[in-house]
Amino acid sequence: MGFLKAFGGALSGSFANQWLEYMAPPANMTDHTLIARAVPVKSKGSENNDGEENANVITNGSKFLVPEGTCLITVENGGITGVISDPGGYTYTTENNPEAKSMFSGDGFFASTFGQSWNQFKFGGQPGNQQFAFYVNLKDILGLRYGTQNPIRYKDANYANTMLAVTSNGTYTLKVVDPILMIKNLIPADVISGQGRAIFDLGEGDGGVEDGLFAGFIGSLAAALSAYTKGGKSIDDIQGGTVEFAKNMNEAVEANYQWGTKYGIQIVNVQPMGLDWDEQSVELINKFNTGNLMQGGVGAAYAQTQIAEGFNAAGNNGGAGNMMGMGMGVGMMGGMAGVTQPMGTNPVTAQQNAAAAAGVAAAQPTPAPEASAAKEAPVEEKTAEEEKPAEDDKAEKAE
Repeated sequence: MGFLKAFGGALSGSFANQWLEYMAPPANMTDHTLIARAVPVKSKGSENNDGEENANVITNGSKFLVPEGTCLITVENGGITGVISDPGGYTYTTENNPEAKSMFSGDGFFASTFGQSWNQFKFGGQPGNQQFAFYVNLKDILGLRYGTQNPIRYKDANYANTMLAVTSNGTYTLKVVDPILMIKNLIPADVISGQGRAIFDLGEGDGGVEDGLFAGFIGSLAAALSAYTKGGKSIDDIQGGTVEFAKNMNEAVEANYQWGTKYGIQIVNVQPMGLDWDEQSVELINKFNTGNLMQGGVGAAYAQTQIAEGFNAAGNNGGAGNMMGMGMGVGMMGGMAGVTQPMGTNPVTAQQNAAAAAGVAAAQPTPAPEASAAKEAPVEEKTAEEEKPAEDDKAEKAE
């Protein structure tokens, strides 16, 4: 009992036309479809009978076309009875044929992922007469929308792990990596029982699955943004590296909500339409950038510019005291520059300091020669007057 492979490969559709009737995915599956009921197709291009009740119930001899990008799942009473992800044509048999198998996963990606899920959820016992066939979409589930009503807070490694707040909206892309887990843990039970809608699409305003995925995405956005910035990238770069950011998102939703290990789905792409910091975050970023600008050589250059402007202002005021005060400022700023620059001699700075010192010395007033002579003259005249009375005394004694 199980499935026999009749043919395989990309040309399976041509071989399937040789059958009078077979089951296939519905023609109206979209980019948002997760799972859909199998529909009977008659040969020579007749339309799908997707409106017929219990049309996806399989019987002995039922034939199936499994196109690329799809996975055939057969279910009975909620248990998985068959899984086929290897493209081709298959016939179901209830006979004890040793070649009949319940799982065909090929030798690709799903060959290594189905085993554990199949052993955990496969149908126990002998399948009955009420097996339903479904097709799971293995292609990318595109254009799922997200948006934050209020800013979300995250730690940005580019700004010393400062908490910033950002609003974002855009779309993301999902991919089913384990159809068995998805059917067992994500798809509503009424869909699998054949009583729910024939095609289960995301993006139809579903209040259960879609809302849960939306909440999980938004709830993991902050952690993904923080992880993205740890690599030295700005969130402004996300639009140019959406696959890399999708990896951060996938890791975040797996850590918080187990999308991969529980639901068998992964995020493969994120396309933000907008990422905007709030006003307070922009102010913090501007202050941080200004602080970085004032460090190192840029900060020293800024300080030297301010000193030079101070010298010019002091020179215009003509005060030696002002110039001496600026000279003290040179020493103080030199010490400050030493904090932000590596130790060593900078020839340009040495020349600038020498020029500044020379300017201070040149500004000191020097007495003129004429003024010195004028100060010495009164001293000589005073000495002559003091000696004259002594000569008169000698003349009087001689007489």
